[in-house]
Amino acid sequence: MTDKNVLLEEIEKVHRQLTELRQEYWLQVDLFTPLWWLLLAVMILPWVVWWRFADKQRLSEIVFYGVTISFLIFLLDHIGYELNLWEYPHKLVRFIPEASPIDFGILPVMHMFVYQYCRSWRSFVIVNIVMAAFCAFIAEPISVWIDFYKMLNWEYIYSFPIYIVKAVFVKALLERIAGVKKRAGRKHADPSSP
Repeated sequence: MTDKNVLLEEIEKVHRQLTELRQEYWLQVDLFTPLWWLLLAVMILPWVVWWRFADKQRLSEIVFYGVTISFLIFLLDHIGYELNLWEYPHKLVRFIPEASPIDFGILPVMHMFVYQYCRSWRSFVIVNIVMAAFCAFIAEPISVWIDFYKMLNWEYIYSFPIYIVKAVFVKALLERIAGVKKRAGRKHADPSSP
């Protein structure tokens, strides 16, 4: 049986070496390359467009949806990265191993636009299916082609339902929270109501 302290020391040693290698790679291969500038644009430009067209009357609701889905996207991306399902050979920010321009840029903005414009469940689901097909079968292959995304133990078809389920889950969660808030508001306004 191996001593846990020996294992921990080995993990720390490998982690230090990996950190140094990643830093060197990022400085020599990624920083200020055309792909790095593309990643920066993918991170910033969607937010500029979103701000221009965002429904300012529903801003807090839409932002709450965006932050929630962004967190879920990042979490799923991190899990996939840690399980060696995929990796990102090039990064915008060195110390974030996941695809930060995708997780915090273009994907949440796309989802917020769908949430903003598709108020009914029917339209929301239909548009999310179309968006999932676009992301899984067009955007992901392009990301592989430009060497931003590398699939290790993953297929495009696996991504398709995940894009749909995460959007539906977050919308359902937020509607549930809004319902609880509404009931609590009515109860507070009329303490005699059940």
